[in-house]
Amino acid sequence: MGVEPRGGFAEGSRVWLPDGSVRAIEEVVARRLPVLSYSKEWDTRPVRYGANQGPRDHSVGELVSSVPRAWFGGSPGEVHSIKFVSGRIIEAGADQGWVTQRRTGRQSWEWKRTDSLVPGYRIPFPLVAACFGTEGSAREGYFVGAMLGDGGMTSCTPEFHGDPHDGAVQFMRDFAAEHGCGVREIPRGTIVRLRFPYRVGHRNPLTECLRRYGVWGQRCDRKSLPDTELSSEFWLGCLSGLVDTDGCVRERINPRGTVHGSMEFATVSPLLAAQVSDVLLRFGVANRVREIYRQQKGERSINGYVVASRRPIHIVEVSRATALVHLAGLLNLRIGYKAARLGKVAHAVGHVVPARSEMHGYDESVALDRVRSIAPVGTRRVYGVTVNPSGLFVVNGLVAGAT
Repeated sequence: MGVEPRGGFAEGSRVWLPDGSVRAIEEVVARRLPVLSYSKEWDTRPVRYGANQGPRDHSVGELVSSVPRAWFGGSPGEVHSIKFVSGRIIEAGADQGWVTQRRTGRQSWEWKRTDSLVPGYRIPFPLVAACFGTEGSAREGYFVGAMLGDGGMTSCTPEFHGDPHDGAVQFMRDFAAEHGCGVREIPRGTIVRLRFPYRVGHRNPLTECLRRYGVWGQRCDRKSLPDTELSSEFWLGCLSGLVDTDGCVRERINPRGTVHGSMEFATVSPLLAAQVSDVLLRFGVANRVREIYRQQKGERSINGYVVASRRPIHIVEVSRATALVHLAGLLNLRIGYKAARLGKVAHAVGHVVPARSEMHGYDESVALDRVRSIAPVGTRRVYGVTVNPSGLFVVNGLVAGAT
């Protein structure tokens, strides 16, 4: 008689793959896809005090491509929704296993079930998941990212709006020239509206570029990039374009004179925010996603159409000092004041080092998220995999136990 699988994740849970893409857990199971897993078993021995206990292994191994030993799924099960401080949400089976950091005494790893988690429990997430594909260049990435931010991609001709004196607009002029497109500039106060026409009777190569990356014609609240094998160069260019257009860099000084800073990217598309958060994490940049709901005061109309509600804004925020310094070394911002401010903030907090303690029980390749709330959400179809030797893989950017 076979052993009944335990644990699993609800349908739609996003699993990180070795090729840099993300797939729903049910697709991973159906197609028998490899996953990102750790190369060694973590030290989760029960903590005992006294002599002759032996040293604990605080290393976690390397994050590698792993073909699961078994797949299962499709059966209904009791599911809990776990919300984390980072803004990530995972729906997992009640008996799904998690490696958590002990909250008292020797802070080493220990296993907990979903139904045993409480707010404050700390779950690891990887900082070394830099697995990417080969598609796309940095310049294409910047073009696509900037167009997702301040571009127009629903008419016949691509458009971009920006300050005519900054580097983003100059990049657009140069990129259009490289592809044989004209540039028509229409002043709109302090900004300029750029249109990129092409020869009559021919396909516009800039439009084709946007179609190739799946962003042409998207609604603002559904903007996203395809889950394909995009290269690290493309993603770095895309992140730079997104921050140059829809991002900001903040510097704060508290009453004691200590400098703090943050980089924020804002969008009304929840999927794009999740993708930006995931890619930053793949590059080792810890971040969190938060939602801002804007209140509608009275009835408004635009061009005669009544606006019934305002969409929430999803903000991806990088505020840890070490993450800001790392991010400043990755991005190639072309808007001068943003680049200067990010460099200034990174320099001001560059002396901060990651918190370390021999009692922490983890190494620098992982960091810790915290459970904010957990609640049952009913019965869902659950799916899972079995991987060796660690029994761990990455789901929605967090280290989760395999079945």
